[in-house]
Amino acid sequence: MLRILLIVLLACCMPALSQSPPATGCSHRLFVSGYFSTVHVYDACTGQYLRDLDSRLRLEGAQAIRTGPDGFVYVVAEQLSKIYKYRADTLEFVGVYASPPAAMAPLSIDFAADGTAYVAGYESNDVKKFDRNGVLLGAAFPSGASGIAGPEIGTMFGPDGNLYVPGYNSHSVIKFDPRTGQTSVAVASRAGGIFRPRGLLLNRERTHFFLTAEGSGQIMRYRIADGTLTEFKRGLSGSTMAAYAPDGSLLVVNNGGIDRLDANTGASLGTLVSPGSGGLSGATFIAVLPVAAASVVDAAQVGTQYWVVGDAKFSGNVLDIPVAYTGSGTSFGPALKFSEITPRRWGNVRIELLSCTRARFSWDSTGADSGNFGSGNYEIQRLFANEADQRCSQRGLDHPDKSWVSGHWWGGDARSGEGLFLDRRADNTTFFAWFTHRPAAGATPAPNASLIGTQFWLVADGKFAGDVLEMSNAYTGTGTSFGPTLKFSEITARRWGTIRIELTSCTRARFSWDSTGATSGGFGAGSYDVERLFSNESTERCQQQGFANTDRSWVNGHWWGGDARAGEGWFLDRRADGTAFFAWFTHRPLQGTAD
Repeated sequence: MLRILLIVLLACCMPALSQSPPATGCSHRLFVSGYFSTVHVYDACTGQYLRDLDSRLRLEGAQAIRTGPDGFVYVVAEQLSKIYKYRADTLEFVGVYASPPAAMAPLSIDFAADGTAYVAGYESNDVKKFDRNGVLLGAAFPSGASGIAGPEIGTMFGPDGNLYVPGYNSHSVIKFDPRTGQTSVAVASRAGGIFRPRGLLLNRERTHFFLTAEGSGQIMRYRIADGTLTEFKRGLSGSTMAAYAPDGSLLVVNNGGIDRLDANTGASLGTLVSPGSGGLSGATFIAVLPVAAASVVDAAQVGTQYWVVGDAKFSGNVLDIPVAYTGSGTSFGPALKFSEITPRRWGNVRIELLSCTRARFSWDSTGADSGNFGSGNYEIQRLFANEADQRCSQRGLDHPDKSWVSGHWWGGDARSGEGLFLDRRADNTTFFAWFTHRPAAGATPAPNASLIGTQFWLVADGKFAGDVLEMSNAYTGTGTSFGPTLKFSEITARRWGTIRIELTSCTRARFSWDSTGATSGGFGAGSYDVERLFSNESTERCQQQGFANTDRSWVNGHWWGGDARAGEGWFLDRRADGTAFFAWFTHRPLQGTAD
């Protein structure tokens, strides 16, 4: 499998990055909101005070701290009724994200898959929605829905797609389903003796929430599947919030400081941050965030293409990739040398299937070459549906035939400029590729003028006629930048040429092109044989039913031309109406002319 990973990693080979010496110390920082002070930053391993995030004047009444889908850190300042945005690497103040109505008394924030922010109002007894630009969209649910009173700092989305809201004054937790607009009681008032619940923390296995109850000094475990509530720890003082330490222990606010607990037993492991350390006063929210690796990313690479690949087996409906890679070290074309490719550990990836067309994608870029991605998650969906998805809907999500996962997945407009490819083999091992871009941690500089040998993407759309997919208009594009600055109105789609794919068997095809467009990039015309990179139940079904069968869902996935065409390949995703989306990742020919 390593060789396949290396081949795909060629797609992310860029000019060598300028690097600083490797950073030493802890991989994560601990952020603690001091309601009467400010947000304080500590070493998450040792508890050493490092700095204040900002002045008390800006962060008066500091509450929830969350990483947004754009990679920035968001902080709620209750007393000022503001939500501020900071860079994850330098902790530099970026600006005001939103100004909720003062009557809300905003305490918390979390983000839906589409980038919408959900902010809980302690005084308004509701949760309001804000768009990606911080514009108020209205209330998610009516004030006091399902008896909620005093929505608290721990308000957050669960792995089931529901928003969970602790109620300080109702002594309960409700859940809100954004798909239906309905609320219901998750934890009944004073269940298990809880009094004044405030914080929620999803456990590592994504099966439970830790629920911190300040008034009763308890930490409870709430099982998401069936609502079971059990006590984990009691006898705490001021237990407002919990977070995971880098070593897997549980951090919890206690007696005005931060204590460590065994995450399995609740046994005390001592104090990490003493009360008053660094000027801390009125500890409320705590968050452990990875140290963003800005020092290893050349400024010229910000916003450029970036590939992450990995390989693992599904366990039920979950694909956990413990080690995902990026790479560098060689160049495209005749100069390519496999011996020079350096796979670099990037971090870990998790994909949890929620339905036949939806999944939850999460990552933690803990590697030395993390590219400033930090950690995050968002919902993704199948880009196109076909017979395979229909088969899944008929059989159920838990059916062992998972061939339907192969193809393109994306996160909607909120994640413009990126997507995921999955290709599952017959042995249940699944290849993963994430085409994305380096986080936009500032203004994107002008690209390097020399484009020869650099990445080049082509996309096209056509409909199968028998065994042939003819695409008369293939496009490349320019005109905008990745990330928050992306503007669809600025994208210029440029006609590149024509593409033809002729299926010759259930696993082989003939690929040909003619780059006649004005922005052809020097590709000219040519052809070569390609083959399915992986086989699964869909290709076996093709062989059983016959190559001429009208069910062509088996074409979905990765195709490549072998070592002779190292550094490139293409993806097919066929829709139910026979129309197929095509993407070719390749590189500009060394003899071509850069556009």
